[in-house]
Amino acid sequence: MDGFLAFSARVKNLIQLVLGWIASFTLLILTLFSLLEIVRRYIFGLAYEWGHDASVVGMITAVAFYFCVTQIQRNHLVMNAIVQLAYSRGYHKAVACAKIFVSTIIVLFCGSIGVTGWPTLSYAWNRDLSTYSLIIPLWPFYLILMIGLLLMAFVALLQLIEDANSLISGKYVDEEFEAITDV
Repeated sequence: MDGFLAFSARVKNLIQLVLGWIASFTLLILTLFSLLEIVRRYIFGLAYEWGHDASVVGMITAVAFYFCVTQIQRNHLVMNAIVQLAYSRGYHKAVACAKIFVSTIIVLFCGSIGVTGWPTLSYAWNRDLSTYSLIIPLWPFYLILMIGLLLMAFVALLQLIEDANSLISGKYVDEEFEAITDV
């Protein structure tokens, strides 16, 4: 199991590094582009036809990638007060079981959305759907959303296995409580 835990840590670190960098760089570029659009529109009276669509689609794309990074850090869907209260009262096993339950729900929910997105992707590809400006095709956007959700499901699956191992081996009692958890 130590080999799996090391593999899981390496994979999560790689995903966090790559997707975190891509998402932050994309958000930075799109924020600067949006500021340029504001200046062009309200000072010069000009605007790119596709500017608004590019900003919206790009921002949502970056957020879709960052979902996975927040799941790695267990910052996604945080309900800290309840978990801290249960942990402080000595319900360590209940907190460990809740983490397993939440990881399972995330795997099922994000995985099912990611897998069932293929018909939408193929529809957008076949119909050549595009944004309102008719310049930006929608299929890459759908593909990135699916990849982001499937990666989030994969990370939650790794965390599910880690949490189950912690519960089975009894390590959850000795582990220090994370101030941020996904329960």
